[in-house]
Amino acid sequence: MIADCKSLKLRDFSVPAVVMRGDPVWLNCSYDLERDKLYSIKWHKNNVEFYRYLPADYPPGQKYELPGIFLDLGWCKEGYIFMSKTDVNSEGTYRCEVSTEAPFFRTVKGESEMRIYVNPSSAPAIVGVKNQYVIGETVNVTCISAPSRPQAFLKWWINDQEATNEDLYRPLSRVSQDGLFTSELILRFKARWHHFKNGRMKLVCEAIISQAHTLRSEEILVSNHSSSPQKTIFSDYGSSKDGPTISGGKGKYGVGDIVDINCTSAKSQPPAELHWYINDREAKPDYLMPLKSILYKNGMESTRLRLRFAVKHRHFQMNEMRLRCTATLSEVKTMSSEALEAEISEQQMSDLHVDFNTGAVSSKSLQRHEVYNPVWIVLLLYFFSRIQL
Repeated sequence: MIADCKSLKLRDFSVPAVVMRGDPVWLNCSYDLERDKLYSIKWHKNNVEFYRYLPADYPPGQKYELPGIFLDLGWCKEGYIFMSKTDVNSEGTYRCEVSTEAPFFRTVKGESEMRIYVNPSSAPAIVGVKNQYVIGETVNVTCISAPSRPQAFLKWWINDQEATNEDLYRPLSRVSQDGLFTSELILRFKARWHHFKNGRMKLVCEAIISQAHTLRSEEILVSNHSSSPQKTIFSDYGSSKDGPTISGGKGKYGVGDIVDINCTSAKSQPPAELHWYINDREAKPDYLMPLKSILYKNGMESTRLRLRFAVKHRHFQMNEMRLRCTATLSEVKTMSSEALEAEISEQQMSDLHVDFNTGAVSSKSLQRHEVYNPVWIVLLLYFFSRIQL
């Protein structure tokens, strides 16, 4: 690809995509001035400036108070800055801008998102379980997750079988003052004989937390301005050393040309999910062609996605068309509650009767539900035979 080798360049831009709450982080914005003179380096979070470095000022590095920003100026050097800790307010989109002095006043930018995660401190808890249930009685139990970020997705299991949606109710999650989520899932159903195995019913709740983050590729900028040569430039805007890479394409594009380029994710497991964007809008499905993934001996995988479309006038905005690829990585954590067991009530079990004259076994409850537990019948017959002896 064609690029101007005599201008300001962003040599390295890095913002950690995932940070556990409380951890310190380094943010890097390294540049190559070539023959230019540095004017300023500015860091923003969600478009609000929190750090500025101007060589002409004293001191050259200055910080501005912003929730979630904990800068230690003693460790900051030009565009390389250090946050001694993080909290949930540290989450956001970070942007670095490097600008040069006159006469060129060039500026390069890098932008990336940082997500703050908090794992639950314990397994989900179950409330409302009784020790015994009568057949036909309503079982009404609630699973409550420990606070986390993002919120946990809960599941109920009855005797190792996932509960059906018709028996579930999900209240809205609660958000604490420190930005953590607590989820609840209510399980409500009528106890039947098939819910008990050997007279016991086992209930387990499972909490699933999906920690996903997105890495951006470098951006392709295509110019359609008549007064400037049409060329494709790989800018450093939003690039990441762990992000997806773009390959293929031509040195220039015009209306009617075919864009045909590939996006390849970095090695990961599970594999990343890729998306193409044209001028910050997700590309149409008919522009996309999934390609066979690259498999590695260590079990890692690189996914690939092809973007192919005919360039039209609407693809240019302000005489430019921007193409970008993103890779979304997900890590799933699962925590299960302690298994709780309930029994059929002793009163209901006493409904089983033995005819001591014939040895026949009957039960009002069994007859009513037309289902019986042969284990209890065998035990009662054994008991009856011992009495006869």
